[in-house]
Amino acid sequence: MDTKPNLKPLGAARDHYWKVTDMAAAVGVSLADAWDKGELSTADHAAMINRCRGCTGVAACGRLLEDRPTLDAAPSYCVNKDVFAGLK
Repeated sequence: MDTKPNLKPLGAARDHYWKVTDMAAAVGVSLADAWDKGELSTADHAAMINRCRGCTGVAACGRLLEDRPTLDAAPSYCVNKDVFAGLK
């Protein structure tokens, strides 16, 4: 019996920093304003990036964000959808 965990390597932090930034813009969230208002800390932002790095929907997200869409909400597969909704 194989007891090794099925670990997925995390994506590059820089790439996912931009995915989080682009998704925030797509759903109408200003991360800078959220920081200024105290609604988002540096640790919160880092956690969003790390969650994104391990997301299984990264390919779909990349395709979605290519055209700089305007969205009502983050897609259901987005691991940060609740954070974006809370900041909106």
